[in-house]
Amino acid sequence: MIKRVGVRWRIVGLLAAVLVSVALPYFITRSSSEQALSSRDWVTHTADIKASIYRADAILRSSEAAIYTLAAGGTLDKDLEERVLLPESRLPPLLDGLRDMVSDNPDQIARVAGLEAVANGRLKLTKEALAKIRTGDRAGAFALMESARQMFPFRERVVDILAEESKLQDERRANAKGTATDNRVVLGVAALAQIALLVIVVVVSERQIAIRLAAESKVDEAVKRSQLIVQAVREPIALLDSELRALLVNTAFAELYGYDAEDEQAHMPLRSLGNGAWDDMALLQRLNDVLARDRELWDYELTQRTVDGIDRFVVINARRITQPDTQHPALLLTVSDITARALVEQKINELNRQLEGKVEQVSDVNRELEAFSYSVSHDLRAPLRHISGFAGKLEAQLGDQADDRVRHYIDVISSSSRRMAQLIDDLLVFSRLGRGALRLQPVDMQSLVEEARALVEPEARDRRIEWSIAPLPIVIGDENMLRTVWQNLLGNAVKYTGNREVGQIFVEVERTAVGDYEFAVRDNGAGFDMQYASKLFGVFQRLHRASEFPGNGIGLANVRRIIARHGGRTWAEGETDRGATFHFSLPASDVPGARLGDL
Repeated sequence: MIKRVGVRWRIVGLLAAVLVSVALPYFITRSSSEQALSSRDWVTHTADIKASIYRADAILRSSEAAIYTLAAGGTLDKDLEERVLLPESRLPPLLDGLRDMVSDNPDQIARVAGLEAVANGRLKLTKEALAKIRTGDRAGAFALMESARQMFPFRERVVDILAEESKLQDERRANAKGTATDNRVVLGVAALAQIALLVIVVVVSERQIAIRLAAESKVDEAVKRSQLIVQAVREPIALLDSELRALLVNTAFAELYGYDAEDEQAHMPLRSLGNGAWDDMALLQRLNDVLARDRELWDYELTQRTVDGIDRFVVINARRITQPDTQHPALLLTVSDITARALVEQKINELNRQLEGKVEQVSDVNRELEAFSYSVSHDLRAPLRHISGFAGKLEAQLGDQADDRVRHYIDVISSSSRRMAQLIDDLLVFSRLGRGALRLQPVDMQSLVEEARALVEPEARDRRIEWSIAPLPIVIGDENMLRTVWQNLLGNAVKYTGNREVGQIFVEVERTAVGDYEFAVRDNGAGFDMQYASKLFGVFQRLHRASEFPGNGIGLANVRRIIARHGGRTWAEGETDRGATFHFSLPASDVPGARLGDL
C-alpha cells in the first residue's frame, strides 16, 4: 500500500511538471499574440483618428476656399454654395465619431471639444460671409473670413490632436516592443523553471513518501492506543455488523454479558449474549432502524439481567458508523449501568411523596390555625364590647359619686378593652393577609412610596425629616398588600426617629445577581440590638416599651407575610441608637416601562 501511494505521488508530480511545461509557453505565446493584436488595433485606431482629423480639415478648407473664390469676384452658383455650407452637414457626425474614438483619453476629449468649438465659430462666420456676398458686399465677406481665421485658428487645433496621437502611437509601439522583449525573457525563465520544477517534483515526492511512512506509523500507534483505551473503559462498548453480530467488544462488555473473545464462535448475534439480556424486540427494532436509516438512539432505558444474574438498569446509546475499507455500515453500541442512580431516584421519589404528604398536613394545620384565629378574634369582640359598654355605663351611673380610685379603675378597664380590640383587629388583618388571593398586576413602587410618605409625614409633627428616595422600578404584585408594606416600613422609620432633632430616612433599591430587586428602608433612629433581630418579625413582638414608641408589634409580621406570599424574603440590620435598615426582596419581572434602567 505504501509503495502504491509513493508511485501515485510520483505520477502526480510528473503530470504537474508536464502540464506546466506545456501550459506556460502556451500562455506566454498567447499573451504575446494578444498584445500584438492589441498593438495593431491601437495603430489602426490612431490612423482612423488622423484620417478623421484630415477629413475635417479638408472640409473646412474647401468651405473657406469657396468663400474666398466668391469674395474675389466669383459667381455664386449652386456648387460653390454647397461647398460653403458643406461643413454644416458633414462636420457634426465626423466630430461625434472622433469624440467616440478618443473617449479613453481625457486630454484628447478636451482637444476635440476645442476643435469643435473652433469649427462651429468659423462655420458661423462663413455663413455670415456668404450672406454678405449675396448682398454684394464681397469686401465685407473677405474681411469677415480674415477675422474668422484669426479668431478661430483651426489648423493649430488639428496639429495638437495629430501630435498627441503620434506621441501615443510611438509610446504604444515602444510598449509593444518592450513587451515582446519581456516575453522572450519570460520564456527563457519558464524553461529554467520547468527544469527546476521537475527537480522539485522528484525531491518532494521522495520526501512525501518518507512523511507518509512516518504518518502511517503514527496512525498505527494511535490505533493501538485507542484500542487500549477502549478496552480499559469501564463502560461496555460493542461494534456490531449490519446483522447485529459482534465485531468487537471491550472488556467491560465481555464481562457484563459473558462474551468470550477467544471462542471460535465469538462472532455471534447480539441476542445470544447475556442470558437473554438482548431479547427486547423494541430495542432490536430500534437498532435495526439506526443501521437502515442512519438514525441515532439516545438514552434508551432498559432493565437487563446480565450474566451474573443481577437485574440492572441500563441506558443504551447507538449510532451508525462507516467501517474503513468497506461499504458495509457498522453499529457502535454503548451501555451505561445506572442501577445505583435509579435506586437513588426511587428513594428520592419516595421521600418526595412523603414530603408532599407532610407539606399537605402542615398546610391543613395552618388553615385550621388561621380559621381558629379568625373565629376566636370574632368571638372575642362581643365580650369586649360588653366590657367597654358596661364600664361606660358604670362611670355614668356613679357620676360625681366616683372617687379618683374608681375613675382610675374604670379608665384602666376602658383602655385595656380598647387595646384588646385593636389587637383583635390587627390579628384579623394578619389572618386575612395569609388567606386572601393575590391580585397580581404591574405596581409602580415609586408611586406607593410617595403615597405612604404623604400618609406618615403628619406623624412627625414639628420634627424635620430628610427624605432620600431612589428611583424605584415597576414590579408585579398585589398593589394593596405592597402599599401596606411601605406604610408599615415608612411609618416605623418616622416613629423610631422621634428622638432625633433631624430624622433621616433613605429608600433604596438594588438588583441582585439573579435579577431580583432588593429594597431597603434605612433611618437614623433608635435602632435595635442585633441579638434580638429574630423577634422583629414575630406577631406582637416588640423590642421597645410602648411608653417609648407606641404600637402593637404586628406591622413587621404583616410585612414578612406579604413579602413571603410574593416569593421574597425580609431581614433587618441595626445597631442600638445608631439606626436600622429593613430589607425585603421581590422577584424581578420584565414589565414594559419599568424604570430600573438607571440602576
